Amino acid sequence: MSTPTDRPARARRDPSGRVRASASDLAPLFPAAVRAVLTVLVPLLALCVVGWIASVRSTSSLAAVARVGAELWLLAHGSTVAIVGGSIGIAPLGLTLLAGLSARRAVRMWVRDQVESEREVPFGRALGVFTACYGVLALFVALVSRSGVGAAGLLSSLLGGCLVGGTGALVALWPHRPVVPAFAAAVGRSATTATLVLVALGSLATVAALVHGRADVLALHRALDPGVVGGVLLTLGQALLLPTFAVWALAWTSGTGFAVGTGTSVAPGGTSLEVLPTLPVLGALPAPGPTPGLAWAAVALPVLAGAGAWWLHSRRGPRVEGLLHRCAAALLGGLGAGLAVAVLAAFAAGPLGHGRMSQVGPDALLTGVVVAGEVAAGAVLAVLLARAWRAWRGTTLVVTLPDTSAARGHQRGEEPPKLLGD
Repeated sequence: MSTPTDRPARARRDPSGRVRASASDLAPLFPAAVRAVLTVLVPLLALCVVGWIASVRSTSSLAAVARVGAELWLLAHGSTVAIVGGSIGIAPLGLTLLAGLSARRAVRMWVRDQVESEREVPFGRALGVFTACYGVLALFVALVSRSGVGAAGLLSSLLGGCLVGGTGALVALWPHRPVVPAFAAAVGRSATTATLVLVALGSLATVAALVHGRADVLALHRALDPGVVGGVLLTLGQALLLPTFAVWALAWTSGTGFAVGTGTSVAPGGTSLEVLPTLPVLGALPAPGPTPGLAWAAVALPVLAGAGAWWLHSRRGPRVEGLLHRCAAALLGGLGAGLAVAVLAAFAAGPLGHGRMSQVGPDALLTGVVVAGEVAAGAVLAVLLARAWRAWRGTTLVVTLPDTSAARGHQRGEEPPKLLGD
């Protein structure tokens, strides 16, 4: 006979034997979100203060410098910061990556505590709570940092914080996700793999451009004469922008290209530029003028990325039965990759002041649509080629010969030989 105290304990256990998570178990996710925010925000504020101290000509106050650091952190979360005479909306995606990794680490620490105490890790509830807490903290930073000189958008700060923090939490909680059908798993796996391959291709293209234009980059750096501390901070700032430039290069390989000012274009078909900002890394951009016709071969890279992503999924992921189902999963995987690239392009594009620099970066919608079509085409092509290969390998001629010895024995009235164990 069970006591009243035993019955609630059994009721709170899931089928795996772990104690079901309650509201008190989810409460530590709020301090985890605070820790994730401060892990990136505090060092960024410290770097801004170091730059302020090293600048002998600066007349800004310490509070103004702190607001600049907070606005940089908000820019990394997709927020648009309004300044005098214009706005800034390009995210330093290197800082965005650090923020996502910080969120992932904070959630993983919570997951480890839950597992060690033999408690349930509720995927959906934990993801929702941490995402909401992180977004509210980003909104709080935007409210605190507002001034007459600069003000971050409140809605963009909230949504961007939810997106960045939620992505980090999703990666941390992914091993504890519920079981999904093979079709949905195939779509998600192929879309994720294709997106990662495209980002890797953009990164390689960025490195190649920097190596090719290193002389111009170094000349611009020397012309600025930033000093020792200023040079270190300038180099660090440009390093945080390298993932942003990788997304620009990704747009270039898709054929859509990107802009560095109103009326400019950097695409496989040619480069049209005007006066650029005094940022040394921009010296790696292609020279103005037409590009060789071979540059259009880069457009095949997203198609190959889609084909390769589906091939990897078919070897390691859950199998989708039926040719039509596989083609549908390949198409939806391409759409998922296009959506992810569109989000990255939206973070990497935006205004960089006012006037001519109000349009910088790729067109997010156009780039996403084009990449979705290219990746989907490659994935469907991989499905059809795999089907044709299996059909060709499986075409064999089976010839069955009669057993003449058994037939002769039957005519003589002999019994067939018995196998061992009959």
